[in-house]
Amino acid sequence: MSNATALGITARGIVRGNTAIGIFVGIDADELITGNYVSGAQSGIVAAGTVIGNTVTNSERGIVVGCPSNVTDNTATDNSIVNLLLNGTGCNNTNNVAP
Repeated sequence: MSNATALGITARGIVRGNTAIGIFVGIDADELITGNYVSGAQSGIVAAGTVIGNTVTNSERGIVVGCPSNVTDNTATDNSIVNLLLNGTGCNNTNNVAP
């Protein structure tokens, strides 16, 4: 995205219930990332840990997770490069909508 220039949320711990639109990295976090919405980012959610119940749409990269992690009940659609990318082995990947 040409106007995506900043970080939205960078955190360790719990990241819950946020909206991030039109940024370089929507959410970059470890541990628990849940109930967030990201749209129009270069990278929607970049995470390690537990990623549950998030939505990423209309970004370049939807959800990118370092394994081992738990990745459950997320929706990543209409992202131009990748919807869901699991890096490494040992990720629990269940009930995600990421065609």
